[in-house]
Amino acid sequence: MTRMPRNGVFAGRRARAGASFLAVAVVLAATSVSVDLAVPGFASAVQRSVVGTLSDVVEVVAVWGALPLGLLLLLTAGEPRAWRGWAAVVAAVAAPIAVQFTGVGDSPFLILLALAAAVGGYALIALGLSERRGDPGRPESVAVAVAVLAAAELAVVALGALHLLVWNPMAAVPELSLAQIYGILVERYGVVDGGPFVWAFGATLATVAGSIVAIQGARRGIVSTHDVVTVGLLLIHATTFFLWWAGFALGLNLADAFATVGGDVSSVGSLLALVGASCLAAAILLQLRRAPVRDDDPAANPGGIEDAPAAVTP
Repeated sequence: MTRMPRNGVFAGRRARAGASFLAVAVVLAATSVSVDLAVPGFASAVQRSVVGTLSDVVEVVAVWGALPLGLLLLLTAGEPRAWRGWAAVVAAVAAPIAVQFTGVGDSPFLILLALAAAVGGYALIALGLSERRGDPGRPESVAVAVAVLAAAELAVVALGALHLLVWNPMAAVPELSLAQIYGILVERYGVVDGGPFVWAFGATLATVAGSIVAIQGARRGIVSTHDVVTVGLLLIHATTFFLWWAGFALGLNLADAFATVGGDVSSVGSLLALVGASCLAAAILLQLRRAPVRDDDPAANPGGIEDAPAAVTP
């Protein structure tokens, strides 16, 4: 009889790596598309040039790097026949060319596909974290990781808040001072939308609470540096992802009150989106590292259940 491998379809490291790189390719390419849609509205030509170049770099990494590598790994997983190996090479070479010349990589519909890719990426991350459950972590290393990632997250929150509350309004209505802009908004709507404040408070609270939990968990031996880095990267991604929600109503108020465009006029939001997508990609690929073998893991013991023959023959 045969025995199902641990973690089912994602048990093979090559198959999991292929799925991970494909998820990364879709997430990065979709983020590049969304940023490209915002670039024409930036007030500064320098900002348009810089952000457009960075977006192009992310697109190249996604289409010409992660996509062919993911296909090659996924199609050669298991014990492929020779023809499958050649087919995988052909697919890996042809896919980025097809994406580039058909315009699929620049399609806004890719953003919808990215939602599914992000869900798949989070599933792969959860799988990677579950495999390392109970791995010991050095409190000193965890503390350093917490300090670095918490500082990075708070920097993202500060930049996002300045983008929503200062830089974007001033770029949208450059002929008025910030005090005049908010004075007109309060006169017209009675109050300034609180979305940016809720976003900043929630992200800061999550950072502080997560840092405390991580440090206490490391002292008890239940949180590792890998856990902290993974969750920290995901928190940065989540913070940048919800930045659009935080500024949505305020952007509409600015557009309505001053007859401006409703999108971003400052480039900081797009830069943070690229940072957030890169953090999600890093968190997904981080799970491809081999989990350390524990002495109490049956798979590490000769004769254990994971070392039992996959098939029994009479």
